[in-house]
Amino acid sequence: MRILIADAEGPRAKGLAEACLARGHSVERVNQGAAALELVLERTLELVICPLDLPVIDGARLAEILGSNPRTRDVSFLFLIKDELDAPFSLDARHATVGAPWHHESVLEHVDAVLERSVRLGEIRSNVEVEGKLSQVAIMDLLQLFQMNRKSGVVRITRQGGSKADTVALRGGHIVDASVALADGSQVVGEKALYRILTWKEGRFEFAPGEVPEGRISKPTRELLLEGLGQIDEWQQRRSELPAEDTQLRVAVDRAQVLSQVHPHVSRVVDAVEAHGRVGDIVDRCSLPDFEVLRVLSELLEREFVAVEVSRTQPSRPEAPEERFFTPIQERRLREWAAAERPPAGSVLKVVVIGPQPATLQSFNEVLRQLPDFRSSPRLEQDPRRLGSLATLGQFLLAEGLSVRVLALSADPLYAPLWDVAAHGMLGAIVVSDGSSGAESSEAAFTRLAERNPRALLRLRLAASESAPASKEAAQARAAAEGSAEFELPAAPGPERVAVLRNLFARLVP
Repeated sequence: MRILIADAEGPRAKGLAEACLARGHSVERVNQGAAALELVLERTLELVICPLDLPVIDGARLAEILGSNPRTRDVSFLFLIKDELDAPFSLDARHATVGAPWHHESVLEHVDAVLERSVRLGEIRSNVEVEGKLSQVAIMDLLQLFQMNRKSGVVRITRQGGSKADTVALRGGHIVDASVALADGSQVVGEKALYRILTWKEGRFEFAPGEVPEGRISKPTRELLLEGLGQIDEWQQRRSELPAEDTQLRVAVDRAQVLSQVHPHVSRVVDAVEAHGRVGDIVDRCSLPDFEVLRVLSELLEREFVAVEVSRTQPSRPEAPEERFFTPIQERRLREWAAAERPPAGSVLKVVVIGPQPATLQSFNEVLRQLPDFRSSPRLEQDPRRLGSLATLGQFLLAEGLSVRVLALSADPLYAPLWDVAAHGMLGAIVVSDGSSGAESSEAAFTRLAERNPRALLRLRLAASESAPASKEAAQARAAAEGSAEFELPAAPGPERVAVLRNLFARLVP
């Protein structure tokens, strides 16, 4: 693989270059962003390894520039970050990060992943004639252009987060087939898929020319595109009337009564309602175009032939609004502290959780995921191995964009260089224990953090048994509220556990 290492830190760049060369890769080195840009534009490179704070042109801007150029948009980036707070908020699926201390093994794992991707896509990319972004060229305009030039081939469209490409097939400029991949591995095909694709405004496309057999679409292309435009316009006008994707429906009257009075397509829609219930699944599984399905559902709801399904466990009267984890006063104090103490971090504050081993941190993470306002990290869910060093567990989403990001830090002495990184600018730290081995290393990490940043350092023990009486748990919660820096989390889920965690995080508020 052809790799560029762009890094002003000479020893680090040298070590990474030697590790990559030992694996048989071709390596170039520069020490600033402008030189990196020039080299990538001049030569065909596959991977750039660089820090975000690269001189002249920083790493994020360099990736943005190269990503907007059709010749270089497939270049992958591996960013060397100091901690999880330095990671780009929105990271392209082609890119990755490695946190300090940037072990060669971690870097080479990502290099291998990029190499595998290049091999997998090489055959597909070799015959691409046209490519770009839907945000720059609308799919409708693209298909009209191919029609005028009587092109034959397949348009592949990759959406954000999609694992498979969706396609439109053309034969002599005429659209003959289309397919959209669903999450469960099945597909939407034919005219239905085409009309759905015409609504997309984001994603990347590429056109691979070639012979295409007859498909499932026989309607003239001009008629297809005009009908698609009409559906889009009507959809925009009636958006507020159409049922939401997650609405659960049921047939509310005798089926014969429904079929005798409404739209001719109603039979297929009613079949889908009875088979699937959820609006999103009904739309996916019914062969009619998406907008047609929603329009029929709207009419059925209006006539009360179909009704919204209410769960048996749902209360008959509205519930009180869910209590937020942090109070409005606490949120205000957090915002004031952020503005005064950590202006570079903006509205993102970090809390460091120290654990002796990944299993302990994972147990604490499972508890956090049950709390209101907490959103777990999708990157951690995809790769739990990240708990071995410094990883984001997730964040509490508070008012006006404020967030408290919870970072998990391994107490293993191997990661001691990360302790100083984590301590910088943190809101506070929590040492988590569960009675397993590794207590000494946790205390060493705790002591280092206390030396670097002494504010709000707390201890939390995860109870191993559910036998503790509720009165004892309540007493622990009261003790925590009175100012203790040591907390014990009940093993059994319930109000007492939430009370302990509220008091724990309240102690972190300035």
